[in-house]
Amino acid sequence: MASRTLADPLAWENSSLVKGDLAERVTEMKARHDEVHVIGSLDLVQSLLRLGLVDRLNLWVYPVVLGTGKRLFGEGTVPSALRLTESVTHAHGTLQLTYEPAGAPAYGDAAA
Repeated sequence: MASRTLADPLAWENSSLVKGDLAERVTEMKARHDEVHVIGSLDLVQSLLRLGLVDRLNLWVYPVVLGTGKRLFGEGTVPSALRLTESVTHAHGTLQLTYEPAGAPAYGDAAA
């Protein structure tokens, strides 16, 4: 669990607090576990994207327009290309999109 405010011991079973250098800790976790997930922390996702530690990005798109709220790809986002590896349309129009990093973006090409 990554947090700026929590302290050990954590109440959530089998969880540990990420302390110190984020890149080192996440690299260690990735070596120990088959998968490491981030759920609900856009600040952490942005940090991991900046550090190049994202192997796969699962985005869920819900058919609702709110007009406000925190943006995943807001100010400070490091430009990067993503390659779509899977897409699933669920009932009521929800999309599950899976992307992998594809290096630096190529500008000026919007070919389908």
